[in-house]
Amino acid sequence: MIILDLEWNSGYDKTPLEEILQIGAVRLDGLGGRIRDTFCVFVHPCVHRKLNRTAKALPELHSALDSPYDFPTAMAAFAEWCGEDRVFADWGGDDFAVLQQNCNFWKVPCPRPAQLIDLQAAFSVKAGTNQGVALFRAVEYCGIPTTFTFHNALNDAVYTALLTAWINQDILDFLALPKEIRRLNNRTTFPPQPNRCVGGLLSVQSALNSRGCRRHLCPLCGEGSWVRRWYEGEDCYYADFRCKKHGSFVCRLTLQETENNHLLGQVEIPEVTPALLQKFDAAIRTGAIPCKPNNRKKPPHYRNHRRSPAKERSSEVGS
Repeated sequence: MIILDLEWNSGYDKTPLEEILQIGAVRLDGLGGRIRDTFCVFVHPCVHRKLNRTAKALPELHSALDSPYDFPTAMAAFAEWCGEDRVFADWGGDDFAVLQQNCNFWKVPCPRPAQLIDLQAAFSVKAGTNQGVALFRAVEYCGIPTTFTFHNALNDAVYTALLTAWINQDILDFLALPKEIRRLNNRTTFPPQPNRCVGGLLSVQSALNSRGCRRHLCPLCGEGSWVRRWYEGEDCYYADFRCKKHGSFVCRLTLQETENNHLLGQVEIPEVTPALLQKFDAAIRTGAIPCKPNNRKKPPHYRNHRRSPAKERSSEVGS
């Protein structure tokens, strides 16, 4: 596993490039494993003429400005150092995308990861928060001594490597699930909900867009919410909807054809069980069916154009 960290400059000109100033990386045996090797190279900037405020504050900016290496040379050295390793990880999920952007700009090969891990997202799951945790906050939270300065790519990669000791494979497996499943995985229990029947549906598409099938109430507080997209399962349709106070719930729509060739829909909010999550996951992977937006315009409010008495008197005088 390779932990990657970058420092870059977003210029003020029109060139859409996050120009890399430093590449830092460490090679690990695995999550929580020992550091086997390190890599660091500073890159001389030659695309953007000016440095932004963040780049100017880098503690070792002079090392990049004085570096004899351009990006293609630095990237060739990094690719050689990576070797056959194809499992990459970073803090926040942005570094490898920026690396790919620079490789495309300079038209040089970029390593193709077999797996790309966002360790910031994994740590947030471990810490029980939905917000991204800054690297220095995570280091402080875990009691890791701050021996090295932050915002140096190699130092930050080392800190990130040490934080993998708090992350296990179960967390990574959880992050591999679709976000709809992750939102439901810690669902609290709620009272059994009665099924609702929706009739007079002319087609499957009209059923998926109908108010009766899309509108749901939170099982805990009754707050209304709308389904934005459906996922087709084996014999029904699944969707999730969100209450601002109590989080996400899943709903299930079953359609049956009636004698007059219309459809009858049955909507339910089932209990979240491992079996339901498995079926919902399979439906999500088939692709989403977005609901059509409600484009009905409100009727215009016509103003009363009756003239005021003063205008009526002035028109009578003019005549």
